[in-house]
Amino acid sequence: MRLQHLFTGCLLALTIVSCKEKKYGAFAVSGKIEHAPSDKVMLEELPFGAQQPVVLDSTTLKKNGTFELRALAKEEGIYLLAVQNGPEVLLINDSKGVSVHLDINNYKSYTTEGSEASTALHNFLAQYSDYFNSLTETFIKADSLQKVNASDSLVTVTNLQKEEQLKKFNTFLTNTINQSESPALRYYVLGKAFRTMQPEDIQKLANASVEKFKEHSGLIKMKSLIDMQLASDPKLALMNKPAPEISLADTSGKSVSLSSYKGKYVLVDFWASWCKPCRAENPNVVAAYRKFKDKNFTVLGVSLDSDKSAWEQAIQQDSLTWTHVSDLKQWESAVINPYKINAIPFNVLVDPSGKIIGVELRGKELEAKLSEVLK
Repeated sequence: MRLQHLFTGCLLALTIVSCKEKKYGAFAVSGKIEHAPSDKVMLEELPFGAQQPVVLDSTTLKKNGTFELRALAKEEGIYLLAVQNGPEVLLINDSKGVSVHLDINNYKSYTTEGSEASTALHNFLAQYSDYFNSLTETFIKADSLQKVNASDSLVTVTNLQKEEQLKKFNTFLTNTINQSESPALRYYVLGKAFRTMQPEDIQKLANASVEKFKEHSGLIKMKSLIDMQLASDPKLALMNKPAPEISLADTSGKSVSLSSYKGKYVLVDFWASWCKPCRAENPNVVAAYRKFKDKNFTVLGVSLDSDKSAWEQAIQQDSLTWTHVSDLKQWESAVINPYKINAIPFNVLVDPSGKIIGVELRGKELEAKLSEVLK
């Protein structure tokens, strides 16, 4: 029965040592533990990721269950009060002394004194658990309805519930981050946000946090990692950005540009005749095109072929009845770098304004996205 403390996403590489923008130095954690399975307790520094926490101090409980632990910190950070063979309590060193009262038989109801940030973290964990459990149940329900082919009306209602719960959950995370006066609590919640929030939204929250706590090294490192992830991941780097222009020849040699499709939703589909996964995905693209082509939607096929006859033959064989373009240069194609393509099949969904609103949409995910925007 250990409290969750591992972060996800790009934070897996970051180790914390942290506090407010003033130098904290020494701090103490004391209190009382009842019904402990062992008399050994430890104060540990919490790392971001899969590494084991670093033990800073340890002691033996007195007969009445009291204890005191001490450590040094460069800035405000997250720490664990760990009972050997028992639970862990998450703490923040926003003061010189934190007092903890913990009953192992009811460990989630522990109390802290002398540390506003530790109390806020405890309250956050309780609310987070309630929100996340409820959200998970709704996601499972929605998935089950899809599998048993439930009525469209029931699926629609459940999906609306799912989206509303997700929105409330992310609002809760956003408000917690923006309203907290603790940099350590902010980066802890930012780590949790990777499970449900879009990376670009997390980036905005991280930027605001660094602006408020300019000298906090944990937040600065976190912001750097988020920026790096957004820059290196094509899916993240392209989302909500203007689609790079494409101007290539179609099968007849006529130049076709992506910008000429403004005013329509366009699935820009990058593929090739020699690419087996592309050919396997083509029936899904065909199905989506036939279903939505009369709703201001079309497809622009962009081939990474080098053999024109093979390209044209694949178009016919797979019944790809939309416009196709290529410079017949395979991986030397002019589209590779602007779209950060490292594998195919690959696609982007462009809205009527020319902005990318979807990346790597396949199968049911493609149909779901088109159903959402082409109402």
